[in-house]
Amino acid sequence: MTGGGRLAGRVALVTGAASGIGRATAQRFLDEGARVAAADLNRDGLAAEFGGAAGELITVAGDVSRPDDAARMAAAAAEGFGAIDILVNCAGISRFTNFLELPLDEWQLVQDVNATGTFLIAQAVARHMVAERPDGGPGRTRAIVNIASIEAHIVVASSGHPQVHYNASKGAVHMITRALAVELAPHGIRVNSICPGVIETEDIAAAALFLVSEDASYITGEALVVDGGFMVQ
Repeated sequence: MTGGGRLAGRVALVTGAASGIGRATAQRFLDEGARVAAADLNRDGLAAEFGGAAGELITVAGDVSRPDDAARMAAAAAEGFGAIDILVNCAGISRFTNFLELPLDEWQLVQDVNATGTFLIAQAVARHMVAERPDGGPGRTRAIVNIASIEAHIVVASSGHPQVHYNASKGAVHMITRALAVELAPHGIRVNSICPGVIETEDIAAAALFLVSEDASYITGEALVVDGGFMVQ
């Protein structure tokens, strides 16, 4: 039975849910009464028990950078719970390689997971959302949150993070978010991003909860920076 909480009765798909920000977000949503489809490439991580959940949970393994897997993840949530109200795109990877030595396959891998994966999952989920309620009329609030990074806005290569491929991919996530906020607004779907710095994952889960909740019902197309003031130094 779905319990009370800020997300009571709502259905969320969370990618990258086997560890880190994704797992903390899936757990926080469960604690707030959501029904959660937890998705990740790491089957073993998904098998680890989620504790203290007031809602319901299903797990689905797959690769966000593969169109068939993205469609299957979205379908698992929609068919398992009857709808999708929330997507949080947490799946992502980072690599540290100096630009002059950066091989094309490593560049492509980071783009495939971080940028293309965000696009594919958002598209698959949005198709379900729009099919359920094309005009975005009365009903449950629908929201998409993409995990970008402060490195969508600044470059910190000089401090030991040579990540031109990561910067490029997270910059893409930032602009995907803004473009989708415009395109999906007529369907009543809000789209925002979170840009973490180096941070405790629970803080990002709290930010995600805010952005998908009714408290953020008038917020779309924004990039919420959660970095303890790092970018303003």
